Amino acid sequence: MSKMLPKRLLLDYSNVLVAIFELMLRSGMGAKELLPLCVESLERAEKASRARRIDEGDGLMDAALVLDAWHRDRRYLTATGTPKAVRLLGRTPSVEALIRVQKLSEHPSDVARRLRSFRLIVPCGKSLYKPASDAAVIAAHDPAILQHTARGVLTLLETVRQNVGRPRSLAPLIERVAEVPDLPRKYLPEFQAFTQAQGRTFVRTINDWLESHRARASSRKRVKGTVRAGVHTYAYVAPKRRRSSGG
Repeated sequence: MSKMLPKRLLLDYSNVLVAIFELMLRSGMGAKELLPLCVESLERAEKASRARRIDEGDGLMDAALVLDAWHRDRRYLTATGTPKAVRLLGRTPSVEALIRVQKLSEHPSDVARRLRSFRLIVPCGKSLYKPASDAAVIAAHDPAILQHTARGVLTLLETVRQNVGRPRSLAPLIERVAEVPDLPRKYLPEFQAFTQAQGRTFVRTINDWLESHRARASSRKRVKGTVRAGVHTYAYVAPKRRRSSGG
């Protein structure tokens, strides 16, 4: 039997469900209709995931912050602007010290070891490590993907909810889709390469702006006046939708 999920991850999942239920209720569906639908969906999900139980894990967003900082902090860059190889733990420069600057909720040494276990940092001789990439990309079977997925779904739902219920005086948050229903499969490799390049440029530009506007003071008053803000972009490939028999 798998370990109990941490409270933080359970809360993320709970928030996702609340957001989904709120949208369904606001669309006119009643609670009596919703309950049997939830039971049926849960049974289907249980059958699909029965053979794929995953233990607890979190921190993908924290990992992304650390890896990005490693590519920005001059103390961790070579003369050519590439990330330096540093030791895992200890004083600056080290992975632990870089994490400490990010003021994460977890102990810096624990986060450093998680980066190593997820292979987001790789050994490069003499007990030194460097980033495997400037982005936190992990395999689908790694447990941290659980929290990343839950938060991704929640932020999308929150964006839709805020856009629908916003005052007319406020501009909507960006939520756009670019899709065609009939891309030939032979173009998939080109589509992957193109979206990777464009996505990296887009996210880097947004991230530069966000980093330059982060609250620098550590006072509680300043922290209370902040919000979590960002963009989540992804590409997708899905089977062509079938037309309904009555359409």
